[in-house]
Amino acid sequence: MFSRLRALLGRPDTPPEAEVIPFSSLPSWLDEQENEITSRIAGKFTAPITEFDLAINSLEELIHAFEEEPSSLDEEIMLHPKVKSVLKTARPQTVRSLTQALEKKPSGDPEEYYAAATDILKGVIAAAKGPGKYLHLVYKEEMPQMRRIIKEMGRAVNDMTAALSTVTQERERIGEIRSRYQRLEEIERLLEEAEDRSQSGQEREASLIKDIKRAEAKLAAISTVLVREKLSSAERELEAALQSYAQVRAPAAGVIRRAEKLLKHHKSPTDALKPLQDLSERQVPDREISPDLEPALQTIRSLVTSGELQLKNRDEQQLFGDGTLPEQVKAASAEYWRLEEQLRQIREEVESNPAVQEENRLVQELDQMKKELSGIGTAAKSAEEEKGRLLEEQARLRDELQERLGKSVTVEFS
Repeated sequence: MFSRLRALLGRPDTPPEAEVIPFSSLPSWLDEQENEITSRIAGKFTAPITEFDLAINSLEELIHAFEEEPSSLDEEIMLHPKVKSVLKTARPQTVRSLTQALEKKPSGDPEEYYAAATDILKGVIAAAKGPGKYLHLVYKEEMPQMRRIIKEMGRAVNDMTAALSTVTQERERIGEIRSRYQRLEEIERLLEEAEDRSQSGQEREASLIKDIKRAEAKLAAISTVLVREKLSSAERELEAALQSYAQVRAPAAGVIRRAEKLLKHHKSPTDALKPLQDLSERQVPDREISPDLEPALQTIRSLVTSGELQLKNRDEQQLFGDGTLPEQVKAASAEYWRLEEQLRQIREEVESNPAVQEENRLVQELDQMKKELSGIGTAAKSAEEEKGRLLEEQARLRDELQERLGKSVTVEFS
């Protein structure tokens, strides 16, 4: 019994299987859809185009009628001022407006034909509402015909509008699908590029790490402690000599300032003190003491002897009271330049040392490799982040593309 009922009622229709389209074939499939839409529009445009073309032919005949003098009016009416004004002004304006409206005949594909037909209809309506509205006074038979032509043109254009509106959404959907397809293709290319950058970066990173370890091992095997200690010792000795020179220069500077102040107070010239002033201001000693140093010392001794200039401490007393300043300056200067020459020779010795040269080369090489390694790490991180963003966008666009295709079509992504 139940089997008979099932046979009578029938089984529910199963939904058709979705059409599977490879992603790479989607553009050609979309082209087919657009061609189908174009064919449908062309079919729906056949009747409106025929009607509009007939209306154009009728309008052209009507224009010729407007160009002729009206035959249905008697001579008395023709002499009426208002009629004469219509014939003189409104008629030529109407003929000119209608002729201009028909200058560009509709042709081409449905969209092109529709655009031209719409412009013609607007022009004809404008002519009828403008100067043409006065023609009914003299063209009593032709004006109803003009209204009929406008009605026919309007009906044809409305039918074209309806035909186009039915496929507008479908075309927009195809455009949205195509734009997502193009972006997905671009994402595929960008993902490959990001993967290549990431892969090559990883390979270069591994190679650099090996090279760095190898260079660090070589660097650890080099011993330059003794030669570098010799250089450091010479640098410390030169620094100590500079401090000894400063211990002579600093007390002298204080005495010179006080002496200069006293001379200015007595309005005496201070030129004699200049060699000592230069000496006190010089951070590094000259190789030779200025020959004008003794006159400056005599000026200071005179001030000390007169009691105007007081030597405040043992260092000042030793330098100026005992007169040992020239000897101490000379000794400090000679020692400094001796040690400076010694340091120069040791530096040349260190720079020409094969172990030091190799050590410097390895240090420079390691610095470059570590900088490159840091840059590779940054680039690899950037590539991975870009891949993540692209994959998220890819997944979203695939969902949007499939949603716009509907359930009847399934895209097969590689």
